[in-house]
Amino acid sequence: MYQASKGALIFIALLLALAFAISPLGTRNAYASVTGKVIEVSLSQGQLSAYNDDNLVYTSLIVSGRPGLETPIGTYHVFAKLSPTTFRSPWPPSSPYYYPPTYINFALEFREGGYFLHDSWWHTSYGPGTNGWHLDPAYGWQYGSHGCVSMPFSAAKWLYSWAPIGTTVQINP
Repeated sequence: MYQASKGALIFIALLLALAFAISPLGTRNAYASVTGKVIEVSLSQGQLSAYNDDNLVYTSLIVSGRPGLETPIGTYHVFAKLSPTTFRSPWPPSSPYYYPPTYINFALEFREGGYFLHDSWWHTSYGPGTNGWHLDPAYGWQYGSHGCVSMPFSAAKWLYSWAPIGTTVQINP
């Protein structure tokens, strides 16, 4: 007779909970986490939308990954939250991708390799086209992110307090 371990039973329970959370009637429900909270990012619209039980509760314009360092498309889950933190460049100072140590107030990691949803004090311009070379009225000419999804301070603060670990993050083209 096979006796399931406690870990195996918990895993099966989580799979069943996820199966019941998925609905064939709506695309958003297909991504729903057990919490009912989903963060959708539209790279083409330069916008983040937060849903609670399929109801839109928040939107914000965003900056996404620049050409060559694109934000990865797919379904992910928030697995780490940092507040505050300092991002450190994985590239050497001689690289065109290098950036100095950067203070971040609110960061939610959604993919291994340092992909975060976070505030960006060095941007004042967000939305479509800001992933490429663009003129920020306060900081001059700049590129989009290094693959993260960055947003204004107020949006990152709200998202950080609203989204628990496990929240689904759906990145769409």
